[in-house]
Amino acid sequence: MRLIPSTPLSCLGTAVAVAVVGGVALVGFGVVDVDEFDLNLGLPSWGGEESPDEEPSADPSPEAEPEEQEASGYALPESCEAAGAAEVVGDLAPGPVLTEESGEVAGIDDAEQVVCSFSDGSTEPGAPSFTLVFTLNADPSASPDVVRVPGAEAEMNWEVDIDVDVDTYHTEEADSLGGDLEYVGTVDGSSRHLYLSLPGDLYVTAIAYGDEVPREDLERVVMEAAERVRG
Repeated sequence: MRLIPSTPLSCLGTAVAVAVVGGVALVGFGVVDVDEFDLNLGLPSWGGEESPDEEPSADPSPEAEPEEQEASGYALPESCEAAGAAEVVGDLAPGPVLTEESGEVAGIDDAEQVVCSFSDGSTEPGAPSFTLVFTLNADPSASPDVVRVPGAEAEMNWEVDIDVDVDTYHTEEADSLGGDLEYVGTVDGSSRHLYLSLPGDLYVTAIAYGDEVPREDLERVVMEAAERVRG
């Protein structure tokens, strides 16, 4: 699939930054009781008397969790049911039929994903569908072929150039999740993708195919989906 952006080409090559929360090390110190010291201002006695013991300084004790623990706050769901996909998508689903696919991502080591696609059951090219995808260890915004929409393969594997709008941005809610957003939509409105990248190399993607779904609704879906897979 070859996409030609209607915005400058630099937008397509923009790397998604992953938000990382740094830790602040708080150093605790022992408390020394001044009553334990000899307050005699004369010359010190060296007659073998032991100096009063001083409590050792405590080792630094970082309060914040390391990045690895922060990243483990999100996990790939075991299934669409475990992710609450039907509840998250809600009325945006063009039909009650759920097609679920899960497993490894071909050609990418250690990458896995769960695909939850809702439709009316039609497999005709161009039939409306709404797809929620959870991808681990592979950035679907950088590799569109990672995401396969069941029933729409003929349209997804375009042989012609298609203009798209690309927008990488932040919202307060995305920042609270530690994530970044990237929107990719065809100029004719036939396909709209919204990618949410999360700590731990997990990505949540919402795809409206064949229906004009507002970006705000796509944002709601990926945010709610992210909350459900957050530990």
